[in-house]
Amino acid sequence: MPSAQHVMLAIHVKRTEALELKNPIMSYIREQYGDRDAEDALDDLAAIQNLRNELVNAQTGSQMGAKDSYIKYFKCLTSIETRFPISNEKGNVKLSFPWSDAFRPSKKTSQANIHFEKAAVLFNVAAVLSQQALQVERGTPEGVTQACKLFQEASGMFAHLKEGEASKVDSPRPVDLSPECLTVMDKLMLAQAQECVYHKAVMDKKSPGTLARLAKQAAGMYAEVAGALNQPSIMQHFERSWVAHTQMKAALYEVNALMEQGRQYNGDTKIALEVATLSEAFTRMQSVKALAKAVGKEMAESLKGTEEVLSLALTKAQKDNNTVYLERVPAFADVPPIVGAVLVKAVPPASLDASGENLFAGLIPDSSAKALSKYTDMVDGVGRELLGKLAGATDAARLALKQAELPDLLEALDGSAAASVPEGLLRDMEEVSSIGGTQHLREILQEMGELRRHVDADLAACQAALDEEAQADAAARSAYGDEWRVPQVRRAARGGLGAARRRARPVLGRRAPAAAPGGSPRPAARARQSATLAKHLWEKLHSYRSTMAQAGESDGKVIQRLNANEAAFAALTPDAAAAQLPRLQAPMVVTGPADPAVVVASLRRNMEALNQLSNERAGLEEALKDAKARDNILPKLMAAGSAATDALFERELAKYGPLRADVDANVARNDELLGAIARDAQAFRSVFEVAAWRAGAEAAAGGIRGTLKTYREVLDHLSEGLRFYMSLQEAVKQHQQQCSDYAYTRALQRDDLKQELERRRREGREAKAAAAAAAQQQMAYMHLSPAAPPGPTYPPHPLQTPHAAAPPPGPQPPAHMSYGGAPPPPAHHAGGGGGYGGPAPGGYAQPPPAYPPYGSAGGGGPAVQQPYHGAYHGQQQPPPAHTQQQPAAPNPYAPYGQAAPPGPQQQAPQGGGYGGYGQPPPGQQQQRGWSDPARQRQQAKMDQPAKLAIVMKVIGRTGSRGQVTQVRVKFLDDQNRLIMRNVKGPVREGDILTLLESEREARRLR
Repeated sequence: MPSAQHVMLAIHVKRTEALELKNPIMSYIREQYGDRDAEDALDDLAAIQNLRNELVNAQTGSQMGAKDSYIKYFKCLTSIETRFPISNEKGNVKLSFPWSDAFRPSKKTSQANIHFEKAAVLFNVAAVLSQQALQVERGTPEGVTQACKLFQEASGMFAHLKEGEASKVDSPRPVDLSPECLTVMDKLMLAQAQECVYHKAVMDKKSPGTLARLAKQAAGMYAEVAGALNQPSIMQHFERSWVAHTQMKAALYEVNALMEQGRQYNGDTKIALEVATLSEAFTRMQSVKALAKAVGKEMAESLKGTEEVLSLALTKAQKDNNTVYLERVPAFADVPPIVGAVLVKAVPPASLDASGENLFAGLIPDSSAKALSKYTDMVDGVGRELLGKLAGATDAARLALKQAELPDLLEALDGSAAASVPEGLLRDMEEVSSIGGTQHLREILQEMGELRRHVDADLAACQAALDEEAQADAAARSAYGDEWRVPQVRRAARGGLGAARRRARPVLGRRAPAAAPGGSPRPAARARQSATLAKHLWEKLHSYRSTMAQAGESDGKVIQRLNANEAAFAALTPDAAAAQLPRLQAPMVVTGPADPAVVVASLRRNMEALNQLSNERAGLEEALKDAKARDNILPKLMAAGSAATDALFERELAKYGPLRADVDANVARNDELLGAIARDAQAFRSVFEVAAWRAGAEAAAGGIRGTLKTYREVLDHLSEGLRFYMSLQEAVKQHQQQCSDYAYTRALQRDDLKQELERRRREGREAKAAAAAAAQQQMAYMHLSPAAPPGPTYPPHPLQTPHAAAPPPGPQPPAHMSYGGAPPPPAHHAGGGGGYGGPAPGGYAQPPPAYPPYGSAGGGGPAVQQPYHGAYHGQQQPPPAHTQQQPAAPNPYAPYGQAAPPGPQQQAPQGGGYGGYGQPPPGQQQQRGWSDPARQRQQAKMDQPAKLAIVMKVIGRTGSRGQVTQVRVKFLDDQNRLIMRNVKGPVREGDILTLLESEREARRLR
């Protein structure tokens, strides 16, 4: 975005059309010198023709590299000028050079004058220099130094053009080659060079006093350019943006000078002068903003940073003075003025000398060239002498009129307001009018009202966020009672959204601040704890509202004072002030010999004559310049030869004789009139008692000065209020962000705690249900398990028997008497209290079975599958299958138990890790947590693989510092599913995210 501090102006080049140079000059050479000389000059003419054609063709592209070509062509034109007369007269080379205006391309001018061609070329050289200066990288010290040098060269080129070739152009002269336009270009280039010097000093970290002087000089130079652009002769030729740009630059660097001077006063511990200077800078900044809007919206936006720095510096200076130094702040008119420092000047062009060019060497003798140079010097000497006399007469008239207070006294006599008001008072009222007067105060008041409404809205948003949080917390406490324990939130959410989430985790095991005798926290204590979490936010909110109320009272007093004095403020104009002051008039009784009417008439007559002489001097200056421009002695020198040069010079210089006589007569008449005016002015002072009138006007101006003082006080109060509301709005914005972060963090805590409480309640219900079911099964087991009758004792079954033996004859024990379908170990394996007399794994004493430990169906029949009456699901779990000729896996629930191998026709299912059985016994189930459904679900969730999702859209940034980005993602394995997630760090659309958990969704941004 372009910045008002660095935007500068460049000059467009003039454009021309293709022109045939070679043939007309060749024809002239053949006529004047002969065919042989024409053949010798053919190559030189062809080179010049090609050079001009290249310049014409290059107009459609960039002109950055055309400077050298323009200078080379200019030297060629100088060689042509000294040898070939170009005009529409008979016998001369007839060429008409077409050029368009640089600022109005639609206006084209053609002249049969080689000086017109040379002037256009030099104009383009200066324009290219200005364009090169803008293309330089001015962000480094070397770059800004190079730009300053190019601007000074462009200034020197415009000045050289104005004094040289442009003065020889035929009338009517194009506007872009007029002295007024070239003067504007010269001053503009110097002003931009001075601005580069200021930027270089800023980069070099020069002292604030030095920067203030440089900025002050830049402001003055831009002000001169703005005034020159408003001249009637060129006012309509330039776009209005040029005038607005230069006016904005002048006002901006006035503010920069005051800011730097304020820094200097701060370093010198002159706080009162600093406050006065920065207050004036803040007031003028409002005018700069208005001027910047006329240039462009980007310019006005670029001034916000400067205004904020100025506001902060002024606020700090006022605070220091009010709390520490306690010095009286003087009026800005009493502050020492800043004196500018000029560090730039126009650099004369050094590359335009054509003496080294070897063109058309055989056509003109050196004696003719030397004679022409000598004559030119003589003419320049005559011009300097006459112009010096005219300038001296003008300066003498200006000084004499200033001492005699003319024409101010005559204007005061006629009732002119500007002449009747004292000079200092008039300057103060003009300053009030320049900033807008009463309208400016109303605009500041309106801006204060807008800021106040924004602050009120932000405070209302803060209160709404806190109220909403309090209501949600009360509702949750009512729903969950003693279980509701939300941890405290730290005051400042400095860690962003991620840190807020980490701090918002509910700690259910944390001890409550107050507890009832039974161990549960007291509801009243927890309510007080929750109410005090936002205490500091509420206190700050009430503090801001109190501050707003006090500020409103102060605003009301200022508004009341403004309304009471608005009519007086509107009368702060020269006309209204003049009506309150005594008028300059002739006395009622004349006591002296002089008649007032005669004195006034004589004075007016002499003043009119002096003005006429001044106009004549301007005409003589123009006549002298025209005479020099028409003085083309080269054809006569070439015709006369070297022997008659002195006589020719004498005759040619004689044409300046009438001009010399007119100048001498004008100077003499000017001296006579100045003497008469001095005598009449003395008589006027005596007759009209000017001194007494001045004293009366000064005394009567006291009331107006009081009104001006009141205006400045109201302006200072309003400016201070504007700065106050700007700083308050920023503070309230920060508080609003803190309230939002607090409410958001509390919402996260509530959500997490609600989920945790619901999970606990659900687990409690499931645990109770599981315990009840286990109790019922155990009761059923106790009632349905009778003692088995004793049976015969059989020898132990060998481990390596390929086929299971048939059960012995006699009654078989019930199926439910064996634990899990596996018989107890035989007697010879018992040890360590694990025999028949030991307790069963279920906790019940059982008699030993009446069959062998590896019992099977008799006669090789199918084995009997024993049911498992455990407490887990009540389902039957058969023992696992084992390979023949191998022992069964040991039973961990018996000291030496081993599982019975299945029968040949049994299909054993896959077992768990408990001795080959599918499930452990009831006692071990409860011990290892197998009946906890919540943990099973948690384990299943943890076993889920990570999922990949693609970022479809970036929603926005959140967190206290905006370091978290909320995005909408789509799962790669489920294209129809989209959720919201928060991402910390850089992210953009199309990125692939790895989600370790894919069930939860982020809260939407508010």
